[in-house]
Amino acid sequence: MPGDIRLAELLATVSLASDLAHDVPAESALRDALLTARLGRLAGWPEGEVSDGYYLALLYHVGCTAAVAQQSRLGDDIAVRHWLSDADFAKPQEVARVAMTRLARQWGPADWASAMGTFVSFGRNADEVFSSLAEVAARLAERLGAGAVVSDSLRCAYARWDGKVFQNVRSGDAVPRVARLVHLVHVGQSYSRLGGRAAADAVVRSRRSSELDPGLADLWLANSGDVLRGDSGGSIWDEALDAEPEPRRMVARQHLDEVGRAMADFVDLRTPYTRGHSLALTALVERAGGEAGLAPEEVDRLRRAAQVHDLGNLSVPVQVWLKRGPLNPSERERVRMHPYHSQRIIGMTDLLRPPAEIAGHHHERVDGSGYHRGVPAAAIPMTSRLLMAAEAYQSMIEERAWRPAMSAGQASAELRGEAADGRFDKRAVEAVLAAAGQPALRTRSGGSWPAGLTDREVDVLRLLARGSSNREIAKSLFVSEATVHTHVINIYGKTGVKTRAGATLFALENDLIQISQA
Repeated sequence: MPGDIRLAELLATVSLASDLAHDVPAESALRDALLTARLGRLAGWPEGEVSDGYYLALLYHVGCTAAVAQQSRLGDDIAVRHWLSDADFAKPQEVARVAMTRLARQWGPADWASAMGTFVSFGRNADEVFSSLAEVAARLAERLGAGAVVSDSLRCAYARWDGKVFQNVRSGDAVPRVARLVHLVHVGQSYSRLGGRAAADAVVRSRRSSELDPGLADLWLANSGDVLRGDSGGSIWDEALDAEPEPRRMVARQHLDEVGRAMADFVDLRTPYTRGHSLALTALVERAGGEAGLAPEEVDRLRRAAQVHDLGNLSVPVQVWLKRGPLNPSERERVRMHPYHSQRIIGMTDLLRPPAEIAGHHHERVDGSGYHRGVPAAAIPMTSRLLMAAEAYQSMIEERAWRPAMSAGQASAELRGEAADGRFDKRAVEAVLAAAGQPALRTRSGGSWPAGLTDREVDVLRLLARGSSNREIAKSLFVSEATVHTHVINIYGKTGVKTRAGATLFALENDLIQISQA
């Protein structure tokens, strides 16, 4: 149907976020999906089964936020996932090598003994860790619309052919064939990225009949040249999406909110301080959009931006978000860039590009002091101003590792103080606080405007009275021309006038001309 979106595009967006969380090159999961489709077709599998493998490859690491607490005890959780994701856990010497040559770089001399003890404990509890990853991945896949086969396969996506390491996971032929194929491709692709086809073949050969299905390993070894052909290391977004098996699965527009909620939970699961943050923000900013008089389509974009605004957080080690003291320059830079990563990831899909633009602004400020770009007020539309103010307020009333939660009254006063200093749009702040149920300032606004005009209608009337055309008003207020036309009709109806001159006279009579938009 018109307006529907390809499932592959949505899952590819999620895969870019999981790539960030593993510190691997962007589109690594897309490469897995492309190679899985190639190998499945070379094996003569039915397209339906190839399709399940393709989507499974995109979601292979979607459960990665479920075990952050355990991983962060070893250091930078992103680095831990990166260095452990391709290790053969059945070989203690290989795991120990990773610990000594990779992870130990993060441990200071005073912490080395305790960190090594933590690492040994982590190894003993690997089954529990990976069970958490698998369960969360399966549940998220269901919500994302990936289908029953993909969800079931994610419950044993890391399973070994020989059944070692993970005692409570299926092994051998009991593991779905698509899960065995994706596991193999992921290992092969990871080593190919580091050392080419020879390195990939060597690791597949060494893990044949232990970690990897021997039949599928032989299939890889016989076809790796064709599977890895033409991989220059550049962007493969279009090529991977073109490889999606037919019939291509679609997601109805009305299902996008559930997809957005799943993405929100995927991010917020990382720390106990952020669980529920994105969905609470979504509800707040949606109400604020109504308070500000936004058109329904603008509220839709704003809601979706709030759901996915923090996907870029996955690029920042959780230890940074939990740090109680000041951040060092490197940590500050990683934090500063997370809105960029959110916008980059979400904006890869055409339908989500408008929400991506809004999400990329969520730490900007109207005086240009925000990040990641430090853009001036003229470049920040009202939707983004509302998200900025709502995100600040919602974060203030939530506990963080470095401070207790503020009361609603304290957060309101803080946000209004920031607006008075020019960092937030005053009208956006008042809309957010009204949406949060906070008392309005004792000034002339909202219901106290003459003739029952709304804040947005006063903004339109003020510009109209100064001689601006509908197109000029739309550009000034960052709304559509059709939205301005609707506001003008409402103004005429409420004030009892029929012309722009009459509306201008009404504005003069009621001292509305000089009211500041900010």
